[in-house]
Amino acid sequence: MSFKTVPKWLIFLAVIVLVIGILFRFANLDRKFYWIDETYTSLRVSGYTEAEIIKQISYQKITSPSDLQKYQQINSEKTLSDTLNSLATEDPQHPPLYYVLARYWAQWFGSSVAAMRSLAAVISLLVFPAIYWLAWELFESSAVAWMAMALFASSPYHILFAQEARQYSLWTVTTILSSAALLRAMRPDENQNPLALVLSWALYAVTATLGFYTQLLFVCVAAAHAIYVAVIANWRDVKTFIAYYIAAFIALIAFMPSLVNTVENFNQVRSTTVWSEQTNLLRLVSRWVGSLTIAFFDIGIDGTANATQLALLIPVGIMILALVGYALYFLCRHTPKRVWLLILLLIATTGLFLAVPDIMKGGRRSANPRYLVPCYVGIQLAVAYLLSAKVSNNLDNFKQQKLWKIVIVAVFSAGIISGGVSSQADSWWNKGSGWLRAQLEVAGTVNQATNPLIISDTNIAYIMPLSYHLEPKVKLLIEPRCYTSCYKNRELAQKKPQSPQIPDGFSELFLYRPSSTLRSAIQQQNYQIEGADANVELNLWRITKK
Repeated sequence: MSFKTVPKWLIFLAVIVLVIGILFRFANLDRKFYWIDETYTSLRVSGYTEAEIIKQISYQKITSPSDLQKYQQINSEKTLSDTLNSLATEDPQHPPLYYVLARYWAQWFGSSVAAMRSLAAVISLLVFPAIYWLAWELFESSAVAWMAMALFASSPYHILFAQEARQYSLWTVTTILSSAALLRAMRPDENQNPLALVLSWALYAVTATLGFYTQLLFVCVAAAHAIYVAVIANWRDVKTFIAYYIAAFIALIAFMPSLVNTVENFNQVRSTTVWSEQTNLLRLVSRWVGSLTIAFFDIGIDGTANATQLALLIPVGIMILALVGYALYFLCRHTPKRVWLLILLLIATTGLFLAVPDIMKGGRRSANPRYLVPCYVGIQLAVAYLLSAKVSNNLDNFKQQKLWKIVIVAVFSAGIISGGVSSQADSWWNKGSGWLRAQLEVAGTVNQATNPLIISDTNIAYIMPLSYHLEPKVKLLIEPRCYTSCYKNRELAQKKPQSPQIPDGFSELFLYRPSSTLRSAIQQQNYQIEGADANVELNLWRITKK
């Protein structure tokens, strides 16, 4: 780990990749489908609750897409306290920091799709100076720091989640900053300066608090830090132990109000995350491989991939697995414990915390990329060190350097190609690609009608995203079912479906994701449901009078 000089070509290449990565983060922000999770971000930011929507919308009133958008936009009726209440009651697993920032952002820049996503994109830019700092604290090498910045800039994973109106880019930043602050506080030279030491530990306490208030799974990062301090200090550096636990205790106390709310509403958390508890082991393993691959290459291939797509993905996946595996081996072989231990802990604490319950009880949380931010940080730091070391004059001969330069270009090219493909797409795997494509087809079919009416009693979580793609001429006669409010509002969950009175004056009538009760009610009103066999995948049927 003695290489410290940065080859000029590496800086040049890193700057180019950095510029391209920044452009991809802001390209076509409003193009991809504004999916379920993002609509709930807008709902929380606006200060409304799901229960309010369901109570105010019923079969008694014809609704338009703009009526639904009211619950997705900032207005004078709701305040910041309403935003906090909406989260605390219906989404207690989400700490409030990102949503508070998003509310002020929406007040300044509006509530459009592009505006809401732009906050995450702007936050993602903080990753670059943050990862440079962390890489320097670990390796004391500008070459590794530049390489890490370039890898994060071109990573399809980081580009993708920088364009999602959720907290994942902020979680990435807080994970990196808190880890760098911890290393800075533990540096031997800091121990010689009491004031600098206090400031360093205070910075760690602040960044850890921000991490806790960003993502509940930051507890895995905190666990990695705790284990790291215990091992590196080796129970002999009493000052470091005391300083760390004081800083960690301050962060925990500051987070306590949000933590208490989450614990008190644990059943509410389970009711809104039940979707992640279903999968089989073979499928889980394949998802793990796919989750690793998207750190470097991602052209939107998901579980519906055909044989041709798999023929491309499998060899690429094997090469990326080999690269990451060798990078971790090389890291452990050529760096001291204080370096490789932190990187491995960032990967292992989150990975094992999610994977063990998935294996034992069944689930897929450990294969969901948006839950694996610390893992990606650790993996990409290891790869950054490997690539930097292999092209330095100190470790390899000229022929080997040339080979590894080709690898570097290939890695960056894979990321840039992925970003280019993704920037032009309307849908992607991270937005529930299967049902999402169906939603786009539903909107396209309904929008073609002259004066259409959609009748539905489906989950409100499907109605809100669909509304973003319906034209103003489309009207809705809906009585949506609950999603996040079912547990707290048993009245809504047990509410018996009403029979809609279908008005005249519409050129075409559509039935969207109906319950069996609604289908029966429609058929009893002298209407017939057409195209049942052809539209099962879309969950959309036409209704005509008998």
